[in-house]
Amino acid sequence: MKTFFLFFLGFIYLLLANAVGTAIFSKVYFLIGLGLVIAGVIRYVKERYVYISWLNEMKEASEEELMAIPHTHCIISNDCLSALLLNEPTNTLFLASREHLEEELIKQEIPFNKIYEVAIVEDEMYIARTSNNLISSSLLGEDLDIEEELDEEDAEDNEVSQLTLKIVADNLSDPILEYVFMDNSEPISREEDDYQEALELCEEWFQKISVIIKRYELERVPIRHWQ
Repeated sequence: MKTFFLFFLGFIYLLLANAVGTAIFSKVYFLIGLGLVIAGVIRYVKERYVYISWLNEMKEASEEELMAIPHTHCIISNDCLSALLLNEPTNTLFLASREHLEEELIKQEIPFNKIYEVAIVEDEMYIARTSNNLISSSLLGEDLDIEEELDEEDAEDNEVSQLTLKIVADNLSDPILEYVFMDNSEPISREEDDYQEALELCEEWFQKISVIIKRYELERVPIRHWQ
């Protein structure tokens, strides 16, 4: 608020310098206005530096906390707010997340043999899915129509804003877990590097969890789709 006030007052004096007819008052108002604007710029830069330093410290602390979870494989979001981790010695999947850096970390721990299904979702469109063959249909909802491969002409114009990995687990309080690999306010082309990198990581984790599902498939009893 003080920074805005300095800018506002500075611009008022600059306008006065342009409006008054007396040369001496015009110069005085101009110097005062210029000084206030410079003071506002310095204050703004200082505030931004303090905020960025604080943000980096909070991200580092959050990353350290996420990395402290026992794991053999992990992926951490760029904002350090969430992570997906696998611990092979204990056969456990962890999904850890927090809404804001100041909030407490929430950890969801799922044994490998409690994972039933995994899917890659682009803007609510399912493009890949692996499930236990003993399950009659998808537990993510109605039977899923997997998006057909796009031809070259359509692919050039197709854009995506969100790329998510959805996991169905034996957890009544929260049966569908989600890890977001990309979430943009504006859609981007499938040809862009950001999308390609996010998709590569998403497919890598989709394959890991698909292997887990198939590994434990024979240990489960048949499950029918709830009507």
